[in-house]
Amino acid sequence: MSLLEDIQNAAVAANSDLGELLRKCKVLAARLDSKPLEDWLIWESNGYPKDVDLPDYRVWDLNLKGNFAGPFGSGLKNAPIPRVCVPKNIRDKVTVFKCRQSVASLQDLLSNDAKNFEIHLDDVALVLGDKVYDGNNCLQAWGEIGRSNLLEVVNAVRNRILDLVLAIGKEDPKAGEVPGSAEKLPPSRVQQIFNTTVYGGASNIVGTAESSTISFNFQTGDFESLAQALEQNGIDSADVRELEMAVEAEPSLNESRSFGPRVSGWLAKMCGKAASGAWKIGLGAAGALLAKLIAMYYGLPS
Repeated sequence: MSLLEDIQNAAVAANSDLGELLRKCKVLAARLDSKPLEDWLIWESNGYPKDVDLPDYRVWDLNLKGNFAGPFGSGLKNAPIPRVCVPKNIRDKVTVFKCRQSVASLQDLLSNDAKNFEIHLDDVALVLGDKVYDGNNCLQAWGEIGRSNLLEVVNAVRNRILDLVLAIGKEDPKAGEVPGSAEKLPPSRVQQIFNTTVYGGASNIVGTAESSTISFNFQTGDFESLAQALEQNGIDSADVRELEMAVEAEPSLNESRSFGPRVSGWLAKMCGKAASGAWKIGLGAAGALLAKLIAMYYGLPS
């Protein structure tokens, strides 16, 4: 049984150990020389650092609740706190929860029978005061997340691993086998598949500058680095050379601080390739990625 088949079977089996599945995927990522995939697997296994953007399945809306004290011993217990009552300057911080815990810790929480889990927001109670219920002062505030949120993460990781290895298997059924036994699937193609299957075609590229990742740190006017970033995302060398001629003809932005007609035409052509499937990347991801990289080449904020 190949490594891809082994991972596929483990991803499909609902009772398979997710930690073991992630470790098998780490072997695959190492053999495919995919730093973004390795990073994702490490973060899912160990938890996400604070400076790393989370995938959408780990960002949840919180249901806010609180305990309130009123006059003469009255009060409210476990009362809902409408989102609109939270001051705008902290609203997004306290009504959205970013789950950075490892999948192992989430599975541990799921091992008990609790239907909901609480995120304590004691400082918020001081801010709310008597602004929620007239005559009642907020003593405690918390956010609730459902069991389904935790299950969503566990299932998303398993499903996206399955989508990933199925897509890789279609490209190269022998991918991930003993190095040197077959022609290696290019890291740039692995990265495209990873972006599409794991991050849903999102335009953000995860990781830092390595041999298999895009560097967003090249300097203004450095076309060689721009070309490398484009080629790592599956753009043909002929298309890269066409862009080079376009930026040579339009070395600066026009008066409105936008791309010139030749660069704009090249962007439109590449988005057309993405839409037709000739360039295997989502249309939205293609446009955002190219605009970001070319803007950096011209010295615009990314």
